[in-house]
Amino acid sequence: MDHVPNELAKSLREFGQEHVLRWWPELSESDRPKLLEQISASATRGAQIFAQSTTRGIGVLFGFVNRTPFDRAPSWRELRTLKLEEKVAKLRNPEYRATMIQEALADPPPIEFNQIFLLPQGEARYDHRADESLAAHAQRLGVSPAEAFITLSIERDGKAVFNYPFLNPSFDAVQTMLDHPRVVIGLGDSGAHVGQIMDSSLPTYFLKYWVKERQHFTLEQAIRKLTLDTAQLFGIQNRGVIRQGAYADLNVIDYDNLQLPSPTFVQDLPAGGSRYIQKSVGYKHTLVNGQVFMDGLEHTGTCAGRVLRSA
Repeated sequence: MDHVPNELAKSLREFGQEHVLRWWPELSESDRPKLLEQISASATRGAQIFAQSTTRGIGVLFGFVNRTPFDRAPSWRELRTLKLEEKVAKLRNPEYRATMIQEALADPPPIEFNQIFLLPQGEARYDHRADESLAAHAQRLGVSPAEAFITLSIERDGKAVFNYPFLNPSFDAVQTMLDHPRVVIGLGDSGAHVGQIMDSSLPTYFLKYWVKERQHFTLEQAIRKLTLDTAQLFGIQNRGVIRQGAYADLNVIDYDNLQLPSPTFVQDLPAGGSRYIQKSVGYKHTLVNGQVFMDGLEHTGTCAGRVLRSA
């Protein structure tokens, strides 16, 4: 890790290019400050180098609505072809449940159960506490993690969703990165791995958690980070600002009533395909090029945008 930003910075100075580094999951807590120091030093020497960070930990979602951590076991894997109500019926069957627990114990997944957290019903929380982990629930119930996973899922009629944040799980580290002047917000994933990941809510969570709840950033600072900073970095002109001649791409937000429920799993893709979605409350209108594109959560039918291509 030590030589990567320095070598990259040399190339950027020579060719006059910009480069954005994303955060690698394998970076240790001690490596991240070093990388930030190297980025700052490289920028001082003239390199156009930036880093990207998330606004919270991101990772894989688990639940009987789709995949679970224990699907390597045959009895768990067999459930994946069933409808949710049929899965729940199997989970309530003592004999089948006993088989599931036994198989999960015999061939446990290579994952730390103290890093899997039950998401709350209602408003989404990602600043997970240790007592919200699957391991903690198992200890509280006096059962194995697999049995705790089943029990908690039955309590929510099979709709319980668990989060396994493998990237940026430490909010202290996220805060350090978001505070750095050479770090931009990014990596909100929703178009890939749609049955495992739902991170398109990162901008809304940034407003709710870092601005409204923690008051670590002002609303004005947050809007700039979410709009102008990234537009300028990638050379997208006349966006991220409200002024004469700029593109009128705007969100009208009821900030006081902004809400972000936990993800849910739906079947709304072609051929019966499924995905996680995470809707929000508080976005009144979204305008693209001055025309109302979204009215609340409903598309108006207007398509006033165009594909942005590199020069």
